[in-house]
Amino acid sequence: MRVDRAVNRHVAFGAGIHRCAGSNLARMELEVGIGEWLRRIPDFGIADGASVTWAGGQVRGPRSCPVSF
Repeated sequence: MRVDRAVNRHVAFGAGIHRCAGSNLARMELEVGIGEWLRRIPDFGIADGASVTWAGGQVRGPRSCPVSF
């Protein structure tokens, strides 16, 4: 996952008349959550000897990401 990736016109929240009604709230919650994490725990990383495992399918994303701080 690259948080600093270039603009990507994906349709994760749908598009047009099928757009998710909560998409703006979801984006705002993510921005606030990541911002608070970085403010409170600025020095963190993947735990020694650990690795990120990924979930596949329609909802792709990290399943497990052990961190240390």
